[in-house]
Amino acid sequence: MSRGLSIQQAVRVIIEENPLYVTLLSSGLVNLSALARSIKPLVDTMVGKDTKVFTIVKALERISVNYKLVNEYPDIVKALSSAEIITYSGMGEVEIPLTEENREKVIKLRDLFSTVNTHFIVLNDGNKMHVIAPLMYITTVCTEKITEYGMVRIMFAEKAPVGIVTFLVQVMKSNQITAKHVLRYDNDIYIIVEREKTPLLLNIIERLRSVSVLYQSQASK
Repeated sequence: MSRGLSIQQAVRVIIEENPLYVTLLSSGLVNLSALARSIKPLVDTMVGKDTKVFTIVKALERISVNYKLVNEYPDIVKALSSAEIITYSGMGEVEIPLTEENREKVIKLRDLFSTVNTHFIVLNDGNKMHVIAPLMYITTVCTEKITEYGMVRIMFAEKAPVGIVTFLVQVMKSNQITAKHVLRYDNDIYIIVEREKTPLLLNIIERLRSVSVLYQSQASK
């Protein structure tokens, strides 16, 4: 890339070279401060000096007003608009090394989840078992302090679209959300985030679903 550009020019080049940024910026589905911090290293390189996040935000604001509604991910947005969304609160995660000392704890957890009517996720990498489940159940077996999370389940009627996990991770990052886990199983996507970030994540998903109507309206004209 060329050096010596103005901040405005550098920001425009960065945005226009990334389809996700174009989609989010044109539809207002991005936190400008978070996006500015994300692209700042590239802006600094292109202009040849240290830049201020505030200045980049202002450049993004000026660029955004010139964009018409753009959707570079029609399959993903369309699939999200018809997906079923379920939220689980009070979720916790515990990591248990698969050692002989923990054998009884692992058995108790497995027995517990085989008898209760609740949603849970178990990940086993051969060395450790990660359990994501309601805190009220985990704490009956595990005594250590466990962080509380929220979990959002996105259920697609058909196969989840290609690239959906990467898309969601990037959208969350652009809105200052760092997911603990983003898991895909069959037609469902599970997103585990900090409890206080759950409402923001739900809001973003609902906004994505609502702009799908605008995309369809624009396409029909």
